[in-house]
Amino acid sequence: MWKPTPHARQAFGLALAATLSTAAVACTTETAGEDGDTAPITGPVDTPVPPADGPKLLALAADVPVYDRPSFDGEVLGTLYLGARVARAEAPHSTAGCAGGWYPIRPRGFVCAGEATASADENHPLARVVGGGPDLDSALPYRYARVWAEAAVTYGSLPSPETQAEAEPKLSSFKTPKDTVIGSGAGDVPLDDGWLPTGPPVVRPGAPGVGEDGYRTSRAWLADATTSVDVDAAFGAPAETSVVKRNTRLALVASTDDDRPLGLTASGRFVPLDRLEPVLGSTFHGVRLTGRDDLPVAFALRAGVRGYALGKGASATRTDDEYSAREAVRLTGRYRTVNRQRYWFTDDDHWVRHKDLIVILKRTKFPDFATGTQKWIDISLANQTLVAWEGKTPRLATLISSGQDRLGDPETGPATRQGVFRILDKAITGSVDGREVGLKYALLDVPWIMRFDDGFAITGCTWHDRFGEALSHHNVALAPVDAHFLWRWSEPALPDGWNRASTASPADASPADASPADASPANASPANASAGETRAGTIVYVHR
Repeated sequence: MWKPTPHARQAFGLALAATLSTAAVACTTETAGEDGDTAPITGPVDTPVPPADGPKLLALAADVPVYDRPSFDGEVLGTLYLGARVARAEAPHSTAGCAGGWYPIRPRGFVCAGEATASADENHPLARVVGGGPDLDSALPYRYARVWAEAAVTYGSLPSPETQAEAEPKLSSFKTPKDTVIGSGAGDVPLDDGWLPTGPPVVRPGAPGVGEDGYRTSRAWLADATTSVDVDAAFGAPAETSVVKRNTRLALVASTDDDRPLGLTASGRFVPLDRLEPVLGSTFHGVRLTGRDDLPVAFALRAGVRGYALGKGASATRTDDEYSAREAVRLTGRYRTVNRQRYWFTDDDHWVRHKDLIVILKRTKFPDFATGTQKWIDISLANQTLVAWEGKTPRLATLISSGQDRLGDPETGPATRQGVFRILDKAITGSVDGREVGLKYALLDVPWIMRFDDGFAITGCTWHDRFGEALSHHNVALAPVDAHFLWRWSEPALPDGWNRASTASPADASPADASPADASPANASPANASAGETRAGTIVYVHR
């Protein structure tokens, strides 16, 4: 348990009070020349890649920017997550405009070291607080919670009891929620080495929030988030505050063990744990596939879908077989029509009505880019389904939740843009447009973001469990297990310690070129790829 000294408390409070802003450090467009004068930096700077086992740079805030040159006017290549430790050069490349120095980091880019952004001191107090960072092998990268009260105050640094009492006038009369036993979540679904699900969720001893007695409790889920921080009541200067609405989801990376515990979020804010309740994430997930013969596959449209026995002629009799909502139904490809209704034959010898299923058929035609091992994501808005492909080999089939208007115009309403794209950037967590939930609350720390066009992304979803229904605004929301698979499987991968990385310049994206007419499978090519450009990355094909 970390018990900070007064000096350490002050340094820690300053670090966590910082928010991501280029205003947090002095800004310049020039660098010092060899003779002491200055010269503008007009392009990327090549430097040796720091070795992986070299000294580390510690990110002191959420989304610390990585630039392509030692200048705040450079292109942002990506960002580091709070507490990230990335390999850096032994010495800064320059100190122009950045008192702590511009450090080259692995595998590319420059980061300005400063008390509000990053530190070259591996013994910095924050290094002992935020633990090992996100869990990239789990369906959720952090432990999630939602605001169950009408609202919650969040703090930019660790607040004293006096600060909390001032910011929360009704604090003295607030009742702490009871500790309750909670069940399984997305992180309990077992995954293979390729991040595909292998069975139903199992709450195992030692899993997050599970005690020695084998039970998971709400208090343990929240208070045991990664690393505990022991902070005394005299800690810190007055903390900048903000208010988040009820149902807002937050990712927790650490917690205090005060009389009133607070959680540190992935976005660098402190929030009282008594305003939160656990969010474990939906255990729903798609069907793992090994080849084209695994299609067609289906999902039960609703709870209570029944199986049938088909006799000769027009005989169809219900059986006792019953499927739960969205339960995967493996189909053999055989079907019969009885009384003008199609019935599919399942691999466990049942017949199920077509109208009771969401069916993903076997593809007979492929886009031109579906060759070799090219990874691409096949999204049907009308069907609300997704298939992950490598060339002509399917890997995962699942349900989605896209824009509510399905095939409508995304320029005028809640619909997902159709077209062929490449993933532009990926993020472990990030904020998402509140219109995805009708502006009812903020969407903070959303997991597994894969942006494929300006204002459009594939994301993990922790705010509903109704996949197969179009409930979003512009994005394609997936159950956490499925979003995690796509995020890990899609290319390119994020460098160690990075929260977000760009795979293409935003200038390459041209919404005008991403109309449904461009999505013809016969000649489809990514709308956000420059003419003649060959670039690694997963293709996203959004169509009817």
